[in-house]
Amino acid sequence: MRRSAGCARWIWNQAISEQRRRYAAGEKYAGYAEMCKWLTTWRNAPETIWLSEAPIPPQQQALKRLHEAYQRFFAKAGGYPSFKRHGEEPGLRFPAAAHFQIDQPNQRIKVMKLGWLRIKQSQGINGTPKNLSLSKEGARWFASIQVELPDVLPAAGLEPSLAIDVGLTVFAATSAGVKIKPLLALKRQARYVRRAQKSVSRKVKGSANRKKAICKLGDLHRRIARQREDWLHKLTTELADRHPVIAIEDLRIKNMSASAKGTKDAPGKNIRQKAGLNRSILDAAWGEFGRQLQYKLQWRGGQLVLVEPAYSSQTCAACDHVAAENRKSQALFKCVACGHAENADINAAQVLLQRAKEQWAAGHAAQAGESSPATACGEVVRRRPARKRSDAASVKQESTEVLTRTISLMSTQQESRSL
Repeated sequence: MRRSAGCARWIWNQAISEQRRRYAAGEKYAGYAEMCKWLTTWRNAPETIWLSEAPIPPQQQALKRLHEAYQRFFAKAGGYPSFKRHGEEPGLRFPAAAHFQIDQPNQRIKVMKLGWLRIKQSQGINGTPKNLSLSKEGARWFASIQVELPDVLPAAGLEPSLAIDVGLTVFAATSAGVKIKPLLALKRQARYVRRAQKSVSRKVKGSANRKKAICKLGDLHRRIARQREDWLHKLTTELADRHPVIAIEDLRIKNMSASAKGTKDAPGKNIRQKAGLNRSILDAAWGEFGRQLQYKLQWRGGQLVLVEPAYSSQTCAACDHVAAENRKSQALFKCVACGHAENADINAAQVLLQRAKEQWAAGHAAQAGESSPATACGEVVRRRPARKRSDAASVKQESTEVLTRTISLMSTQQESRSL
């Protein structure tokens, strides 16, 4: 499997070199079909005949991913594709069910040109297998099988029944009054990470001991990531089983966790403090929490609603009064207008639920033809998500009419399972 993955990496790098040569010669970009012709030549050439010993589907998939990377570059949605070093193999993907065979009773998979491979199944394989992906993490290989399942009818006419406000001190506060403590997977094992990092820095570069220390550091980070992922899976499964429609904040996590270093002309301030905050935000894994919640609700025929979080921490859930003075502290919310007192995170979750219900009602009224197209600041609010954030319609300034963006999760026929 390592040799097959290395062949895919070589093909990736060779295709980039050929594309650069063509560009320097003034020739046009060669698409996926043309690159597949290169692959046939390389597999038949005497000096690279070793490529034919590896299965061809992963090599074709490497070229397909490279073509997609170039398309993103041309559309200015990504950087120029780079060469892959040793250890950065793209993995092995078999896009057709004819490329592999599954023997569940004996827990093994027969893969094209690789033979029978022993596996340890994390769960049973239900449905019709469609494709297989083999990926390497450290010293372990993982198999991910995509299967086809019967359609799941989406829930109709159900308004959001739960809203979740995420944070750092309290990972998730629900509109039902439940507070969930964060896992803090990285923070709990920070001393072990520092110890492993020091061990790497003390080793001579290029030595075998340094490579071993790097492997130990990588295994530790992978262990922390698996702990975080397992905890999130259990939490999101419980939430998806109890509530068909859930609303969460539409956070721009990439912007929130951006570096504060600035530039040479305009250096940033409080860089170390911001770096610690960024580390805590990424350790909380809000994005992964929303991703898991989204597809698990989809599997059950439910929906996930993304709500604009602006001023939700300063808005009173009882009277809709907005003021910075309402947030007395990090944990206490007390409205200066009506005197409503509540935990700040729970109050914010209740505000998100109200906004989600308003958006839900407005959406059903628009579908029934009971209202004209809504406008905000002179612009027509789009009913489909804009391609870019900058293209989106303006957000209305009134806090009681904050616009929300809803993800309509349609029923799917395919489901990814990791073994």
